[in-house]
Amino acid sequence: HPRNLGRLGRHAMNMVSNWRANIEARRLQIFVHDLGATGVVRNAIALANEAAACGYQVRLLVCSSAGLLKDLVSPSVAIVELSSGHGGHRSRRDTMKAALLAYRKHSREWTPDIMISAGNHGHLLSTLAWMGLPGIKLLRFSNDLTHGAPGAMTRLWRAAKFRLMAKLADRVVYVSRAQAGFPLVARQLATGKALVIPNGVDLNHVRAAAGQDCNHPWVNDGSLPMVLAVGRHVAQKNFPELLAAFALARASRPMRLIFLGDGTDQEIHRMRRMAMKLGVDRDVAFLPAVSNPFPFMAAARTFVLPSRWEGSANVLLEAMACGTPVVAARTAGDAEHVLADGRYGLLVEPGKIQQLADAILVQTGPDAVRPGGRAAEFARIISMGRYVTLFDMLIERNPGRPVARRHDRFKPWSALPSSRSAGAAAP
Repeated sequence: HPRNLGRLGRHAMNMVSNWRANIEARRLQIFVHDLGATGVVRNAIALANEAAACGYQVRLLVCSSAGLLKDLVSPSVAIVELSSGHGGHRSRRDTMKAALLAYRKHSREWTPDIMISAGNHGHLLSTLAWMGLPGIKLLRFSNDLTHGAPGAMTRLWRAAKFRLMAKLADRVVYVSRAQAGFPLVARQLATGKALVIPNGVDLNHVRAAAGQDCNHPWVNDGSLPMVLAVGRHVAQKNFPELLAAFALARASRPMRLIFLGDGTDQEIHRMRRMAMKLGVDRDVAFLPAVSNPFPFMAAARTFVLPSRWEGSANVLLEAMACGTPVVAARTAGDAEHVLADGRYGLLVEPGKIQQLADAILVQTGPDAVRPGGRAAEFARIISMGRYVTLFDMLIERNPGRPVARRHDRFKPWSALPSSRSAGAAAP
């Protein structure tokens, strides 16, 4: 009967509409503490932008939406602030504790297909928030697991915490081959639960941003060689050792040193006093973190990464993308691999201050070991493509929502508008 055919037609259309809605609901949720200028945040934003460009509905969950890198988030990515009203001067640990209930509530109600914790600092919180909820759970270990071989009790606690989190996760991603030296990591890699996806660098973005104006006088004055270090003033970065080595190098040749990164007033004051004691305070500058550090990198005669531990340092790749000669500690994550054991930059042993000073003198002189085109081998489009392929594979194996076929899987997010517009629709 025509009336029945009409009903069947409407029913079929409703079924198709529901099917299409399910296909389009491939949801990806990424957690990071805030949007400050750190390597973890840069990578989380790049991953969110790339996944959104490839058709995923993406939400970036943060305890605080404040931060210098907020403008890098694509308009297609929704930012969800979990701790509104809990900011101020509270520590990161306190703000994450305050965010737990909101984090779990959002994960339960939005029902993402994939949930990602983008940095080590958020893994315990994420594990608690995800517990018992549906969806694929993925931990991205962005830093060294031992943190420079701390005390026995700390090692035992971190090992137990790591085992618990890794057991509850469906997949684990490590950013550095150096992390595979940890026995449990090696077992995870052998069984296929874990894989290594190194960090990458957006060469075009870095080089374009490096050409932007910078009003710091040392950047625009090439009369003296400038040494640059980028990062937070924490024990991991080993900046006091760099300052001591700089003082030795400066005794042989006039030069300047810039520390570009945030730190507590107490730590900055301690570094300033050390510079005064070493007699180099007039040639050392302590600058806060900026959203665009690349003009500093391009202007530097050498970039130094003296870290006691790392995962895979973005800043090393970024400095190399600017063509700047680099010096790195062998303990700085995958620096040995990135620099091909010294072929594309100098490597030094941690604690060897004279060796670091000698390396600074070489890299600021006419015989510097230059990075050449090495950074291109770590192009971000490669690492982002591996992540999106992983997401597709995980969803296809999951008996949940069906997956749409796409032809723009590796479309770079940079094709999207670069700033958040007021009328942009959030997923």
